[in-house]
Amino acid sequence: MLALLKDKNFSLLFAGNFVSRIGTTFYNFAVGWFILTLTESPLMMGLYIALGGIVELLASPLAGVFIDRLNKVRILYVTDFIRGLTVLAGGALILGLQSEPQLLFLLYAVTVVLALNNALFFPANATLIPEIVDDRQLTQANAFFSLINSVQTIIGILLAGLLYGLLGIEMIFIINGISFILSAISEMFIRTPYTKPPAEEKTTLQHDFKVGVRYILDKPGLLPFVTAVLFLNFAFAPFFANAIPYLYNLALNQEALQLAIANITFSSGMVIGGILVGTLGVKITVANSMKRGLTLTIFMGFWLSAIMVLGSGAHVSYTLFTAIFLPSLFILAISNMFVNIPFGTGLARAIQPEVRGRVFSIVNTLTAGLIPVSYLLAGLILEYSNLGLLLMAICLLSVVPLMTILYSPTVNRLLSSL
Repeated sequence: MLALLKDKNFSLLFAGNFVSRIGTTFYNFAVGWFILTLTESPLMMGLYIALGGIVELLASPLAGVFIDRLNKVRILYVTDFIRGLTVLAGGALILGLQSEPQLLFLLYAVTVVLALNNALFFPANATLIPEIVDDRQLTQANAFFSLINSVQTIIGILLAGLLYGLLGIEMIFIINGISFILSAISEMFIRTPYTKPPAEEKTTLQHDFKVGVRYILDKPGLLPFVTAVLFLNFAFAPFFANAIPYLYNLALNQEALQLAIANITFSSGMVIGGILVGTLGVKITVANSMKRGLTLTIFMGFWLSAIMVLGSGAHVSYTLFTAIFLPSLFILAISNMFVNIPFGTGLARAIQPEVRGRVFSIVNTLTAGLIPVSYLLAGLILEYSNLGLLLMAICLLSVVPLMTILYSPTVNRLLSSL
């Protein structure tokens, strides 16, 4: 995989992603902990997470149309510049704010701007990779990015856990803003072929969006598979975004560093999983990898939920809880990589390049469609009920989409074709 870095365009894309994702992880971890500490309300933190997700969700379909029409490299560095300047401005403004409502309003406003730009950045980044690397290297390239993303997460969370109490939320904004600016500068030097569509070939945005929708409807098995993934994401997303931060902050009364260690453990598992998938490469099939990975993921979700209930209820010591919870989280991360990487690679190969941006954006929108709702519902459950009820709901809801992916004939044919 390291041979990919010899390609100038790939190394520049990697460098930009590396810096900005460290800053983003640093920022997201710190802001989530800050809101939970400031308000002591799981609902307020759930609302913050959900707001960004809803905005990005609504913007993604239209963003996909622009990605297919415009220079993808330009999209990357322009959105990074906008995100950087927005976060820097937020860091400057937060210095003069004292009241809780003012602070929350600023945080919500910044996340709206970031989400709008994320809707353009992430699909453009994903669709640019197949244009930079040879098809034979696509699995390794995706595995490399997944691996590096995990390393970036480790670094970002470690910095946040160590420095959050020392620097304050204002410096978190400044560091993240600078990381976006540096990423944009790196991306400006990427050179890939781009041909502006001839005037006679230009179509309306509505037509282009319909083309992407029609592609998904006509691809056998794709719509039911996307629907299953949608409900799987709906079930599992609050586990990481709501349940684990609540567990460490309000149930176990631990410091931010302890949550950081848990997140680093999960990211380390993703690193190992990425190495395994990248090393195996073409030796594994999308169908077998996804089925086995999903089955193990759901099983580990049940196991971890039981451990979390015991830990939050003080039925076991914190030392014993940690000794069981962290290794289990590590295994969950490895299984997750055997799902995400093969599917992303197969989907990139299956979709024609001229519609890839539209289809990727629509698929991302569909699969993430209910996640903001799940964040809000999870926040409400934690606010007015308890962690055990939330974890039970997560486990039970995850079983139905798993059965669909394992046993639906059309979905199985799609996975086999990828």
